[in-house]
Amino acid sequence: MARGANQLREPHTGELNRRITLRLRSDVPASDMGLEPVFSEPRKRWAKIEPVGTAIYAHGVQTDNKLTHRITLRYHPGITDAHEIVHGETLYRVKRIADLNGAHRFTVLEVEELGQLKSGGDIYV
Repeated sequence: MARGANQLREPHTGELNRRITLRLRSDVPASDMGLEPVFSEPRKRWAKIEPVGTAIYAHGVQTDNKLTHRITLRYHPGITDAHEIVHGETLYRVKRIADLNGAHRFTVLEVEELGQLKSGGDIYV
C-alpha cells in the first residue's frame, strides 16, 4: 500500500526499543503553601524516542513552545498534556499528541525534555 504525501512512516519491527513510563501528573497543595506533584496511572510502554529536527527546535525556542523529542508508541487514547514520560532518569513533558496517520495503530507525542529526575523521582532539576 502506497503512503500518501502527508503520511508518516510507521515504526518497523524493533524500533519501539525504549522502555518508558507514562504517568499522569497532578499538583496538589503542599504544607509549605506550595504545590506537590502527585503521579497516578503509571504505565510501562515500549517506545521509539528521537530528537526533533533543528528547524522545529529553533521555532519552538522562538515561540516559547519548545519541542525537543518525538516519542512514538502503540496507540494509546487518553494521553493529554498533563502526562509525563520517564525514560531512565530523563523526564519529558508532553506538549502535543497525535494519532499517527489517523490509523489508531500508533500515538506520536511531541515532548520537551525537562532534565534528570531528582533522587525522589518527582521533580526535574
